[in-house]
Amino acid sequence: MKMYQLTACSILACSMLMFSMVVDDADARRGRGNQVKAIAKIRACNGVDNIRGRAVLRERRSDQGVKEVDITMFLRGRDLPDGEHGVHIHEVASCEPCGSAGGHFDPGPNGNSSPDGNHPFHLGDLENIDAYRGHAELHATTTRVTLSDGPISVFDGNGSAFIVHINPDTFCPNGEEAGCAGGGRLACGIIEPVTRR
Repeated sequence: MKMYQLTACSILACSMLMFSMVVDDADARRGRGNQVKAIAKIRACNGVDNIRGRAVLRERRSDQGVKEVDITMFLRGRDLPDGEHGVHIHEVASCEPCGSAGGHFDPGPNGNSSPDGNHPFHLGDLENIDAYRGHAELHATTTRVTLSDGPISVFDGNGSAFIVHINPDTFCPNGEEAGCAGGGRLACGIIEPVTRR
């Protein structure tokens, strides 16, 4: 159920709000509300447990029938530098070492997973996450990937992983340029499906 903060409201406004909450719950129970879900446990790339985090992904259909994936990511750690860090979905479900996650997720007959090439046009390209005093949070929505079966599913033959980069992603305004997509790898998390019980 969605949480709402209520201050003063008219009888009509409160009634409409309660109806909305009931409809949301009923839709969720009938399977209309959301969905396919996945998580990723994020850890530092250097093998030391000094950066930890979690990402939650939820797939839903938009009003136009397009699959949208909402991504929420939280990071914390004493070695999480202040400032922006590039975040991407990478093409292999592997984090040991972080380089084994491969390039940016970009399936298809014309895919190009080179991190600094074809950027920011990869399907796995996301916004930067902004860190301050050892904490960071990202909320993003993408239609570039799906969690359910299909040609752009992150659960293809070799899976996928999140990579958080040391530097910000500049989105490569000058085309292919070494490090423009965020440079070295700071943290990694394998994306795993959440099975319904």
